[in-house]
Amino acid sequence: MKKYLITGLLLLVIVFAFAERKALVIANWNYPNAVLKSPKADADSIAAALEGVNFNITRLNNANLNSMKSAIDTLAAHLSSEDEVVFYFSGHGTNYKNVNYLVPAGVNLASQLTIDNNCYSLSALSNKLKNAKTSIIIVEASKIWGIPDGKATNPKTFVSMKSATPKQVIIFSSQPGKIVQNSNLTKSVFSMAMAKYIATSEVGLNEFFPVLSNEIMQKTGNAQKPWISGTLSNDFIFNTNLQKGMWKSPSPRPKIGGGSLSW
Repeated sequence: MKKYLITGLLLLVIVFAFAERKALVIANWNYPNAVLKSPKADADSIAAALEGVNFNITRLNNANLNSMKSAIDTLAAHLSSEDEVVFYFSGHGTNYKNVNYLVPAGVNLASQLTIDNNCYSLSALSNKLKNAKTSIIIVEASKIWGIPDGKATNPKTFVSMKSATPKQVIIFSSQPGKIVQNSNLTKSVFSMAMAKYIATSEVGLNEFFPVLSNEIMQKTGNAQKPWISGTLSNDFIFNTNLQKGMWKSPSPRPKIGGGSLSW
C-alpha cells in the first residue's frame, strides 16, 4: 500500500513539476488603409506583465495567417492538462455569418467572401486551447474597421460567443456589436488597465474583471465596456507571488518579433 502511495505522490509531483504558464501575444497593426497606432505598445505592456508573473512568452508582430496558424498550432500541440495559457491579440477583428475572426496583418478585406479563407476563427482558437488547465483568451480588436454589411456605415463587429469549456474565458475589449473609436493614443485604455491588473491584482480573474470593466468605463465616459464570455470553474490568479506576499516589482523583458516556438 505504501509503495502505491509513494508512486502516486511521485507521479503527482512530476505532473506539477512540468506544468507551465505559456502565453502567445500577437500585435497586428499593418493593414491596407487601416493602420492601427497602438497594438505594438499594447502587446508590449501585456507581454511584460505576463512575463512578470512567470509566463513563458512568444511574440508575433504583424503576423500573416500562416504565421498565426503555425504559432497557435505549436502552442496547442505542447499544452498539457496542467498548463495555464494566455492568448492575447491586438489588431483588427470582424465577423462573418456570426463567426468571429481575427484579421492577420496585410489583409485587405474587400469583400465578405475573403473572410473565412484569410482570417483566423476565434472559435477555432477557443477549441485549440481547451485542453489546458486554464485558458484565457484576450482580444483587443474592436476598432472602427470592418466589412460593410450593405451599408458603408455599418461595419461588422464581434458577436457574442461562448467559451469552449468551463476552464476557459474569452475577454473582449468591448461589448459585442460595439465599436471602440480609433484615437491618437499610442497605448489603449484597455491594455493599460489589463496589464496593471495582471501585475498587481491578488484576487482571481472572476473577481477582478468587474473592477477592471468599471475602471475602463469611467476612463472612457461609458463609451467602452469590456465583456467576458464564461466564468472559470476554478478561479485564476495571475500574480500568485503577490497573493503569498512574496511579489516584487518585475523587470520583464518579453521576446519581441517572431518569438521562440519552443514549448
